[in-house]
Parts: sequence; C-alpha cells; structure tokens
Amino acid sequence: MAGKRGCFFKTLIVLIVLIVIAVILAVTTYQLAIGTTLSYPVPEYDAGDTSAIANVITRLARSLVDKEGRVVDTAVLKLSQNEVQTLIDAAVVRSIRVETLSLPYSAAWEDGHLNVHYSMPLSSHGKAANLYLEVSPFVENGKLTLVPGSGAAGDLPLPGFVLRKAAKKLEQIAMRNDSVRTALSAFTRIEPGDDGTLLLMFDPRDVNTVVRILKGDPIEELDRGEVSEDDDPEDDGDDPDDDRDDDEEE
Repeated sequence: MAGKRGCFFKTLIVLIVLIVIAVILAVTTYQLAIGTTLSYPVPEYDAGDTSAIANVITRLARSLVDKEGRVVDTAVLKLSQNEVQTLIDAAVVRSIRVETLSLPYSAAWEDGHLNVHYSMPLSSHGKAANLYLEVSPFVENGKLTLVPGSGAAGDLPLPGFVLRKAAKKLEQIAMRNDSVRTALSAFTRIEPGDDGTLLLMFDPRDVNTVVRILKGDPIEELDRGEVSEDDDPEDDGDDPDDDRDDDEEE
C-alpha cells in the first residue's frame, strides 16, 4: 500500500507541475501575443500629384513595342521599390471612405516583400492582437499566390504552418473580390524582381485595363483592345500643344 501511495503522490506532483507549467506558458504566450491597440498614420499621398504614376504609364507605353517598333508578345514593366510603395499608398488612401488621421493597419513594400501590420481589437479596454505578416506576391495567369516569409503576433513569432494558413486565407479573401480578380486577370505574371522591384507582365492587348489599374480607376471587366504597330503608344491624344496648333490653323 505504501508503494502505491508513493506512486500516486509522485503522479499527482507531476500533474501539478505540468499544470503550473501550462499556466505559465499560457500567461507568457498571452503577454507576448496580446498588447495595446496600435494605430498607423494614413500614407502621405496627394491624390492630385500624379507625377509618379504618369512616369510609370510612360514606361508602360514604351514596353509595348521592341526596338524595331514592333508590338511585343508580352510587355514587361519593372516598378521600383518607391513606385510600388506609391501605388500601395494610393490604394490605401482611395479605400478610406471617411476623413481619418490613423488606420489599424499599414502596408510597406521592402526588398521584394509586402510587410503588413494589423492591430485587431479584442476588447473595449484597449487590448488587441497586433499581427505582422511578411509575404511575397506572385501572379500566374490571374491567380494569386502569397509566399509567407515571417510573421508574429505581438512579440511571439508564428510557426511556419500558421504563416502558410494565414497566407492562404489572404489569397482566398483577395480572389473572392471581383475587382481584385478582374485586375489580376489583366496580367500573365507578376513577381518580385531584384533590388525591391516588382515585375508586371501582360498582353499588350490588355494595356487599357493595366493603365486603369495603375491610375486607380474602377475596373469592371477586362478591356482587351488591339495595339497597332503604327500607333505611337505614348500618344494619348491629349497633348495641349496639339490643341494650340489646331487653334492657330483655324
């Protein structure tokens, strides 16, 4: 009997120790993962300043033809890191429906990765799950794939399987959006390039849709047109100098 009681007490002590360890881990995990609600400033993007977008569209026009002036099979447009960030900031600013000084999220393009921070409120007492996720976006024939890099909940690094599930969930959310799905369908391929660049590859016949995407115009359906080798891809027909010449002739 003494031996059985000794075994029972040893087992009980082990269980108590395991419970204490589990509680400590749970409390530690909570403290690492949960923090106060954070806010992020609205990107400094002036909707009236379109110089950066205009420069991108000029290069886009040039990408439609080769050195001999022939229309290419696949146009390739390389965006610099700053240009990608400008497009992201413009999209964020356009998505804000009311005047605000801060947002619960931020998105930054760095070294070929999209770094997303999101503060998700958990209570009315200022507690939140402050999430971070780094992903690399790839698009193949209109289908989005997000390759996760690193991520965390507060100060707690997230394991690989959680990052993969989070990336997959973001893919599904994006592809359920009609505007996103239509916009992505305009590209044959999108992939990160060197030095933080982003490569956009598309059929020249889809140039009208690509231009609208870059300008932030509403995209309802793929507008596939024909690109003539005789057309000047940089001539949009709105040159004010041309209008002045016409007035002088009259």
